[in-house]
Order: sequence, then structure tokens, then C-alpha cells
Amino acid sequence: MFTPMPQLTSEISLDGSSPPVVHIPREIRLSSKANEVYSAALDEHGPVIIVPRHGRDEYIIDHRYAHEVLTGAKNFIFETAVFDMIHLGFLAVFGSRTFVHDVDHLVGGEMQPRMNAIIDQIVPVFQEYFDSMADSVRNLTSDRKFVEIPDVYHRLQLAVAHAMVVMILGQEHASSKTAGHFAAVATGMIEMTGLHANTHSWDMFPRLWVLYTALYAVLFTIIPSFFFTLAPLLWRSRKEHLANGLAARHSEFVPLFDILLAKHYHGKSGLSAIRGFLQSSTLCVGIIFASIHQTVVAGSWILVKLTQTQHEYLPAIRKEWESANISGDSLNVKKLNQLTLLDSFIREVLRTKGDSWGPVRETSRAIRVGPYVLPKNAICLVLLSRAHTHYDNYGAGGEIFDGFQWQKAGRRASQASPDFLTFGLGRWACPGRQLAIHEIKIMLYMLFSAFEFELKENSLRIIDPMNTTSIAPEATLLLRLRQGDDDLGKVA
Repeated sequence: MFTPMPQLTSEISLDGSSPPVVHIPREIRLSSKANEVYSAALDEHGPVIIVPRHGRDEYIIDHRYAHEVLTGAKNFIFETAVFDMIHLGFLAVFGSRTFVHDVDHLVGGEMQPRMNAIIDQIVPVFQEYFDSMADSVRNLTSDRKFVEIPDVYHRLQLAVAHAMVVMILGQEHASSKTAGHFAAVATGMIEMTGLHANTHSWDMFPRLWVLYTALYAVLFTIIPSFFFTLAPLLWRSRKEHLANGLAARHSEFVPLFDILLAKHYHGKSGLSAIRGFLQSSTLCVGIIFASIHQTVVAGSWILVKLTQTQHEYLPAIRKEWESANISGDSLNVKKLNQLTLLDSFIREVLRTKGDSWGPVRETSRAIRVGPYVLPKNAICLVLLSRAHTHYDNYGAGGEIFDGFQWQKAGRRASQASPDFLTFGLGRWACPGRQLAIHEIKIMLYMLFSAFEFELKENSLRIIDPMNTTSIAPEATLLLRLRQGDDDLGKVA
């Protein structure tokens, strides 16, 4: 049954050159109809509307202008926009542009060529964590009944965090304790960046809420967990890390921190050396946040969806797993790339899970988009849910979930386009998306090879319908060891 759209108020400038201001109530933004309401507002007033939210004006862009806005580097800036949007000022101590370019070079220029070596290093880490999960299930039941594991999200977070310890700091620092510190930093960054603003912010003083949560997270989580705990250890071993970074070869595994020291610390002394060390450490904090939180959130959505639709999709995915890894040896990049059905399923989940926002841009000057003129420093957001389902991009089937369609179309989950913007588009598309997809594939392969899953009835809850990009669903998973697979090592 069709539910009438809520009445929205709008204000249109007298000269008609500025986009209309559309007021969307907080209760609508917290409902399942948020994307529908935003899309209806674009249909009525588009292709740009201004929506006041969290104490700022957000310029919402229609899907027809996604390519223009996200690839027009001269008119639409990424570096400052991302800092303004998610309050990364703490990391901008060395300049927002410098920070973004350093991270982009590190991930795209240093990590990508070493992908094979990185995967070889982190697969055993995931194996260890899921071995532990199998032991937990085995201890809880001996009669193959499904058991409730309420902390699956936290287990995934720790597994990815431990893998990132290896990738960023190296095996000598790898431990569950250090992984816990990395997970704490990632959690603190969630608070600092205001990703819970939709559900937690104060109605009357949203900017004060941002300041309070950011300072609290920096002072009581991020600094204690990294700069007071891990940074002193790294400082004492900086010469070894530096020597390793200077000797690095392009395709060999080298911890990212070592590479950062070779760039920012090498050849410096006194205050300049301290500054270089702190810059390297701060870049690590940014990588920790992006590599842990976003991967675990996306992985959680895909795990829940595959559990829900396993009767339709899992048999073919299992068959593909067995074909790609006949010997049962450790996974590698070549085998992961052969998992094209799983890759398609991942892309389809990311397309259809209801993301509102993703890539953000800020105008460098007054610029025309369609019939409207956007002022300088306007925060621009493409409505992803519209781009991902609109008739213009997908015909009449945009709202339908078809998990294997991208394998047939030959489009990978990492392949960005104007109709698939989960990882952005153009120059500033997410440089770490291939690693994230590899990690999700590894986790799903190990989990579904070892366990049978069910979703506890009525346990699925979407906490923030407008921020499925960064907020995982709340769900209780029931699981048991697969028949004949009492030892996880036999199937992974």
C-alpha cells in the first residue's frame, strides 16, 4: 500500500539562481523513507536541493550530475571536503591536502604493488581468528544445534584490526593486544568523525555536539590507544623500521609505517625529525580508521545478506570456492580474483543496501550545476541510493536484488562508474577498495566454509537508514560447525 510522502517545506531564492532549500525533518531522516523523501525532493525541485542538516547546508546532487561533480577536479575539491564533512581536523595538523595526498600515494603507490605479498601475510591472521571462533562454537554445543554468537561484529573487527597491525606495523608488533588498540582507535575515529550524528547528535546545538564528541574521542581514546601506547614502542624501534623502509623493494612486503618513515623521517634531525615521526604516526591513524571500520561495516552487510539469501546463492558460491581452491591451500590474490560470483554478490549488496552518502566534494568557486548556481565552498553530496537504483541507470529492475548479474556483465565490485558510486569516482575513488574486497572475500570464504549460518528471527535492525555506508546493521547470527568440518583448518 502506498504511503503518502510527508509534506516538506522549501524556500526558493528570489532570483531563481540558487537551489531551493528543502527542510527534511529529523524523524524522516531516521526512518526507512529517508532516501525516498530525498529522491522525491529531487524529482520536484532538482537537480540540486539544499538540505540543512547538523548545523550546515548540504547540497544534494541528482544522479545525472554525478560524473560532472565527482570528476570535475578544478571545480569540485575532495581534499578539504572530506575534512569538513567528517570533522577530520585532528588529522589535518600537517594540512588536509597533504594528508589526503600522502594517504592516497601510500595506498595506491606503495600498497597496491605489494598486494600479493600483503595477502600472503594477512590470510594466516584471519585463519587464526576463525579457528578461535570454531573453538567457541564447539565448546558451546556438542549436538550440532545452532548457537548464538552475539559478538560476531566485534570478532570481525578484531580479525581485520589484527591483519592491519601486520600490514601497517609488521609481524613483530602483531598480537591480540595491539589489535585491540587498533580496534579502539577505529572506534574512537567513528565518534570523532561524527558518523553517529544522525542518531546521537543534539537537536539544538549540533556543532557543539561535534566538538564535544571529537575532543572526547581524541583525548580519551585515540591518543591513549595509539600515541601513548603504540607510538612510544615505535619510537624506540624507529631505526629498525627506517632501515627496513629504506631497503624496501617494490613488490616485497614492507610494513606501511616503515615506508612512511623513509619518506617523512629519513635524513632529518631535532624537531624536524620529531615532526616527521608524528606525521608518519598520524597517517597510520587515518589508515587504521579507513581500513578497519569501513571494511568491517561492508563485510557485516554482506555477511547478513548472504545468510538471508543463502538458499539461492550459497550453493553456486561454494562450488566456485571449491573450483578456485581445489588443493585447499592458503588463499592468494589469484584465487580471490577467480571468485567472480562472490565478487558480483558483494557489488550487488553494496549497490542495494541503501547508501545515502558516499563521495563528497566542495566547490572551489561559484559553479553552475544544471539550472542552479552553487556558491564557493558548498558541500556537495550525490544521493547514492538514487544513482544505484534509478530507472535512468538500471531500467525497471533497479530495486531488484540480482546477486550474480555483475558476473554476467563482467563488472567487478571494485569497478567504479556513475551508476555505482560506493567507492567514489574519478581521481579520488577509494584507493584501498581492492584490499577491502579481498579481505571480505577471505572472511566470507572462511566463515561459510566452517559454519552454517542462520539469522535470528526479528533480530535485524538498521540503526541508521541514511548511513548504511558507515554504520553496520544490528543482527544476531546463529551458527554451527558444518557437518564433517569440525576442524576449520581442513576447509581453509
